[in-house]
Amino acid sequence: MNMEPKYEEPWHDALNSRSYWYHTMKFPDGEVVNGSWTIDDFLQYIGGYDLKGKTVLDVGTASGYLAFNAEKAGATVTGLDAASTHEFRHVPFADSLSYNNIGQYREIWTRENLIPIKNSWWHAWHKYNSQAKCVYAPIPELYEWPEKSFDVVMAGAIVEHLSEPVFAIGAWARLAREAVLIPFTDVIPVDDLMMRPITPLNDSRINYVWWHISRGLYNKIFSNLGFDVYYTTAYAQHNDADSGSEVATRPSIIAIRRGTEAARAFVPPVALVAQAPEPPVPERRRKRGLLARLSPRRVK
Repeated sequence: MNMEPKYEEPWHDALNSRSYWYHTMKFPDGEVVNGSWTIDDFLQYIGGYDLKGKTVLDVGTASGYLAFNAEKAGATVTGLDAASTHEFRHVPFADSLSYNNIGQYREIWTRENLIPIKNSWWHAWHKYNSQAKCVYAPIPELYEWPEKSFDVVMAGAIVEHLSEPVFAIGAWARLAREAVLIPFTDVIPVDDLMMRPITPLNDSRINYVWWHISRGLYNKIFSNLGFDVYYTTAYAQHNDADSGSEVATRPSIIAIRRGTEAARAFVPPVALVAQAPEPPVPERRRKRGLLARLSPRRVK
């Protein structure tokens, strides 16, 4: 028996509570809040996919930039984020707090990340006078929701943070009536079926990213699920580097379900000539960002 999504009641005190802004947001009243990432062109970021009149699930909604811009583009939107820090997985290192004292680490992550970032979503929800809904649920629960519950599922810049990305992609595809959009996500530009670690796995401070996935593996996963895959290029400005803001370029993935009206009407973007993903920015250059606050070493 399918389980229906459990929608969160609005957080009415969000405007007066501390927020962490993952995305830079510009509100109708003229207020601008600076986030870790700035996206100047929403439509280009998601690969040009037309969302007007669509129902959209925004996975890993964070501060809600994708959710609220999808709503402005004419979609009916549901944001999805983690219900608790028990869902988060970190690469294990002997000297990391997440390995040695997971309870303390979860407490820090909840206080410094999860609650403030959820609060930023509801802050923006009030500012935009939004009608979007939000659900807090773990990815495995998505397999219990009714199939094809949404026209489009978006999952921007989240694959790299998942220890089991193939399982997650299956959940997203199951819920998508016509398309899965995975914006701003590195792709290994080979047709072999492979995943490889994003980092050399030699720095316990960078324990929050897992895998790069090859073009061939993305194509195979989605083909098995009845989708054709296209690639384009997305841009975003990273604001947490010591040297100042830096423009980053990554692929965006557009997976279209075969046999749908969307597949018949879709005009593929100019093919992406993907470059090998760059290694992540060293932690010392990201110390102003959220992750520096969330990477305490083992307490002795």
